[in-house]
Amino acid sequence: MNEANRFPDSVFDRIGSYLPIEQRASFFRYVAHLRTLNPKDELLVLAEGMAIFTCIARQVPEALTGEREKLLAEFGRLCARHEAATAGATSDVRALFAAQQKLLEQNIGTWQNREQQAVQSLDRITKRFEESANQCVARMQTSSGEVQTATKEHHAAAMKAQQWVSRVSLDSRLWPCIASAAMGALLILLVVYFRRQ
Repeated sequence: MNEANRFPDSVFDRIGSYLPIEQRASFFRYVAHLRTLNPKDELLVLAEGMAIFTCIARQVPEALTGEREKLLAEFGRLCARHEAATAGATSDVRALFAAQQKLLEQNIGTWQNREQQAVQSLDRITKRFEESANQCVARMQTSSGEVQTATKEHHAAAMKAQQWVSRVSLDSRLWPCIASAAMGALLILLVVYFRRQ
């Protein structure tokens, strides 16, 4: 039985495989001495614990190195995917911003044109209103003058009529009216009389 397989499947065999060849013989002699001890001996328990920690100390860095390489590779893939997605998203966002900016500029231009048209329309409406208001004021002034003139004429006519009525008395004008009425009645009687014959 060679030295490497003296204690198959033991932690000591693994420790021996890590040692340089010149140190293995003395190590396995020490291990052979430990095998002669009572399994409950504190020295044996301590040695086995140290052997386990030695194996862990030897294997964990290698395992950590392997895991580190895997994690770095996965991180690299994630970074590449993130960069590709970010680049695509960045270009999409830039295109979206450019389109929004162009649309905003067009809308601003449209709004400015509409605002200018509205201002021009308001100016035209204001001028028309002022013209119509001036025409209405002129018509009202003309109508007021005509009403004042007509009022003066009516006043003058009323004054004349009042003067004429005041000059005409019932006593002085009554007899000619009665005489005219009597003459008209006589003429009617004569016409009726002659027509019967």
